[in-house]
Amino acid sequence: MKTIFQYSIYPVFMLSASFLMIRLMENGTNQYLAIVPIIASFGLVALLLERWLPFEKNWVNGDDWNLAFTYYVINYLIKVSAQFALIWLAVWIPFPQWFPATLPFWMQVLLALIIIDFFLFVVHWQSHRYEWLWRLHSIHHSSERLYFLNGEKRHALHQILEGGPGIILCLAIGTPQAVVVAALAILAINMMMQHTNLNYKAGVLKKFFCVAELHRWHHRADYKDAQVNYGAWLTVWDHIFKTAYDNPKIYESKGIGEIGIKEEPNFPKSYWKQLLFPFK
Repeated sequence: MKTIFQYSIYPVFMLSASFLMIRLMENGTNQYLAIVPIIASFGLVALLLERWLPFEKNWVNGDDWNLAFTYYVINYLIKVSAQFALIWLAVWIPFPQWFPATLPFWMQVLLALIIIDFFLFVVHWQSHRYEWLWRLHSIHHSSERLYFLNGEKRHALHQILEGGPGIILCLAIGTPQAVVVAALAILAINMMMQHTNLNYKAGVLKKFFCVAELHRWHHRADYKDAQVNYGAWLTVWDHIFKTAYDNPKIYESKGIGEIGIKEEPNFPKSYWKQLLFPFK
């Protein structure tokens, strides 16, 4: 029974959350009333499941809850503000209508999600190659435990740099705003499952989706070990650019070891100190 649960939780989690959000928005529900309660509810479920079946027991409790929650709220507000700013721009700038808005809503969301995901991968990948980007991105890697809130732990500026290109391109080709909102909401759910401390198994799905089993390798404490698995949703980009990595034998027998940033043992712990850290 436990094994069945471990292999079914990821597809059930993702499909049910995606179906609920898309269905509500198709039926005319206000987009934020459709997604915010669902993201919050699924976050609560993830929190409870992590305590029932943790991947790493030492990650269950920590003193960084308030910090991670602060990042989650602030970065979500940044996303919402960016969306409204882009709507305002669309009123004043006659962008071309190249996006296939006649497709079913769920197909539009899928297409927008692929576009946004590609640019998230590119910026993330480059953030490990250039020092000034790494200093911004290092905030995300500073966590010494992984759990469902870590996915949105990003420096505010890096949040804009990562999400901006894909969202702007979607706007530039005429993607409906509701489609972008739904795509970002599904991505938020996957971020929870990518960083969760829940001991689930993705099976064959990890060949296609960026699940926790793959992403935990990316958070290893030694910098040189963390240069793998940059994807946010699809693994295809990591396979194309030869950055994919998995080693199930070591994963099952020895785990992934310490996470965090080995080269920064005294990383600041408060939000404001971390906000200023890249500029020091």
